[in-house]
Amino acid sequence: MESGLLLTVFVLLYDVQVDIVLSLLSGRLVREKVGPAVQSAVQSQISAISAPFTEPSDLFETGGARGLPAHALRRLPAIKVGADTAVDEAGEALCCSVCLQDLEVGESARRLPGCRHVFHAPCIDRWLVRHASCPLCRRDI
Repeated sequence: MESGLLLTVFVLLYDVQVDIVLSLLSGRLVREKVGPAVQSAVQSQISAISAPFTEPSDLFETGGARGLPAHALRRLPAIKVGADTAVDEAGEALCCSVCLQDLEVGESARRLPGCRHVFHAPCIDRWLVRHASCPLCRRDI
């Protein structure tokens, strides 16, 4: 009699565990226990992941010129980064804000006229073809 009772309890516990696992897998338990605000946030994130990425044409909505022509880009002076020009006035390494990498000695860079910000030449060239402004201060070139 006692073994039959133990077997019945074991089967019931097993069924409950299986039901819980299946509920978790199907999402029923989450739907029943999680509030609508959390469900909405999760759905929003899931739909954002599945949506294809498209870069907006004017992310910062500056409304200025769209990009520099090739001849104007070629006129911007390129400099070689030296030991004395790889750091700012505070002694910190200069960083290209386009690629987020430090400027290294010997690399080609451009100092923009007007604002005087410095970037890797290839990085700022790709930027200026699409935007005619400084990526840091948004000043028109």
